[in-house]
Amino acid sequence: MPSSVELYPVVLLWLQTLGITSHRTALAALAHLLTALLVGQSLRSAALMRALLSLTPVPARQRFKRLARAWTRPWLTSAWLTPALVRAALALVPPEPLGRPTAGLTHLALDSVRCGSWEVFTLGVVWHGRVLPVGWAVLPYPWPTGTFTPTVCALLRQVAAAWPLGRPAHLVADRAFPSRPLFQTLQALGWGWTVRLRAKSWVTVAGQPQWARALLATARVGGWTVQPAAYGGGAAAIPGTVIVGRSRPLVPRHQRGPGSLRQRAAQQARRQRHLATKHPGRGPDASAQTDAWVIWFTTHAAWPAADASYRQRWASEGSYRDAQSGWDGQHGWDLEPTLGRLRQAPQVEAVVGLWALGTLLQSWVGDQVGQPTVPAAVQAVRREWTTTGRLSGWARGRLALTEPSGRLRPWLLETLAAGAHHLAAAAPPPPLRQAG
Repeated sequence: MPSSVELYPVVLLWLQTLGITSHRTALAALAHLLTALLVGQSLRSAALMRALLSLTPVPARQRFKRLARAWTRPWLTSAWLTPALVRAALALVPPEPLGRPTAGLTHLALDSVRCGSWEVFTLGVVWHGRVLPVGWAVLPYPWPTGTFTPTVCALLRQVAAAWPLGRPAHLVADRAFPSRPLFQTLQALGWGWTVRLRAKSWVTVAGQPQWARALLATARVGGWTVQPAAYGGGAAAIPGTVIVGRSRPLVPRHQRGPGSLRQRAAQQARRQRHLATKHPGRGPDASAQTDAWVIWFTTHAAWPAADASYRQRWASEGSYRDAQSGWDGQHGWDLEPTLGRLRQAPQVEAVVGLWALGTLLQSWVGDQVGQPTVPAAVQAVRREWTTTGRLSGWARGRLALTEPSGRLRPWLLETLAAGAHHLAAAAPPPPLRQAG
């Protein structure tokens, strides 16, 4: 694996290409921090401080103070990084290819993850089953009354301000997010959407206002019902399409063994017990009857496109797992325990910003090491990692960065440098922002 001394110059090249700041000291400090993340593979303060590059020996206490100062700087906030991250993500991620129902679109996944006493909202560009975070917002949990939807809408507007007009965007989100302000914001931004509705969402179909649950009466298993509709009622209703269905469960081939089926059945039983005890004192919960059904509100006119779009939503779940515990519970970046120890929102936002930058670089490495055109020596190393080849781009990037024999070191440094040059050619950096 490359050392901090070897990795720092190419990381600095990436940050210069992104055009984050013209302040040389700030740029160097951020490159040191990002290099420490890629070398230490953890957001924990102890791991970062040990991996921080220093020309002379520095005591651990001083390294911790150096980290504490980094969390107070502006260049790790979403307001500062979003323009650069949007430009980088769109330069690296092509639109959906021709021949697909969603051809020409770029999907953005909106989701949130709870880390201790914090709720982190993220908006990311979907790429190879994961997301590249381009914007985020933080709220304390429990959320202060009346802050959820305004925070989400502000996050959408922040990312849209950096989004190029000629790149069609399509937002996907789950049942936690639908609201009239959300759809009004998306409509004003000119973005498409596919959002799953709750059974208690209020919709207008064929001129008749009703709860979304009422649509299940005409739905059928294995098929889809597509109807022009509007979210809400009256003059302020948002036009779109409602798609209702319940697809047959499709279990991947590698999860059809008796052990996997037992685990799946136990997971479903735990979920039903959780739903039964979620709201003690209330009447019977209808979730057991409605949870298996899908009700989408979308700008797509046909169900294949809506289905293809909504499948992209799960990319955020994989990215959250990478950021927290990894694919096996041991090889993640420890986002949850790191944020759980913080007491101030700006510090939380800064750590998430470092995660977003690190995900960008590591995912690029993982994408490149998975290409069929890499040298034979690189392919030989890649075949040592798994018998099935089922690794996410983020996981491949981690394994490439931490490969212990050093066989990938020359290729890795060349690839990172080539990525920065590709980014500069695809989207030339804007005038550098002034720090402070």
